[in-house]
Amino acid sequence: MENVLKNIIQLRRLFLLAFFCFNYLSIWGQEVNIDTSFANNYYLNKRAMHETVSVKSWNVIFLGNSITERGFWKEWFPSIPILNRGIGGDNCWGVYDRLDSILAGKPAMIIMMIGINDLGRGIPVPLIADQYEQIIKRIKEASPCTKLILQTVLPINEETIWYDYMKGKTSKINELNTCVRGLGQKHNLLVIDLHKLFSDANDQLPKNLCVDGLHLNEKGYQVWVDYFKTNNIFN
Repeated sequence: MENVLKNIIQLRRLFLLAFFCFNYLSIWGQEVNIDTSFANNYYLNKRAMHETVSVKSWNVIFLGNSITERGFWKEWFPSIPILNRGIGGDNCWGVYDRLDSILAGKPAMIIMMIGINDLGRGIPVPLIADQYEQIIKRIKEASPCTKLILQTVLPINEETIWYDYMKGKTSKINELNTCVRGLGQKHNLLVIDLHKLFSDANDQLPKNLCVDGLHLNEKGYQVWVDYFKTNNIFN
């Protein structure tokens, strides 16, 4: 009976993935465009710049989008050989596509937060979670000695957020973070729950910690940095 249930769950998952993998889906009579593109001019230029600096086996990689990119990680942790590999606007597909140059160096650690831009595109959470898992598998297969740490997606502030395409995403952020926590458990990875760290009582990013309802200000980053220091994340 247990095997039958497992097979049913697996078939259901495959069905969902096949359903969402079409570029255009018909939902209640409407076509919805699933946009997983990433190779814009900013992405390509930033990626090319990253690739001029080879990753070494002793490096700690901060991997993600603009929230990662804006952090002064090397300055905040001067004794740690950090390389910042955040690219503004990046999504799970963009991260996956640029893994080769990172994994070629077999870095000591990768600390990753990704997914908010995928939600902003309106990509269904099951499809995001599947691509997220492909990133995990690729890292584990290509560089098994690299310690991979996942970070949940930060909350947003619905009242002050500047970007219309990001409004109303609080429930989807919670849904995606449930998947991230589950993937961490499934693959035996440490998950740093930044969402819990930064959320107020209403699941919102506090106004005093952000500049636009989405990106952190200096006080917000200091919360992040203090958490890393207090919990000895690099040990």
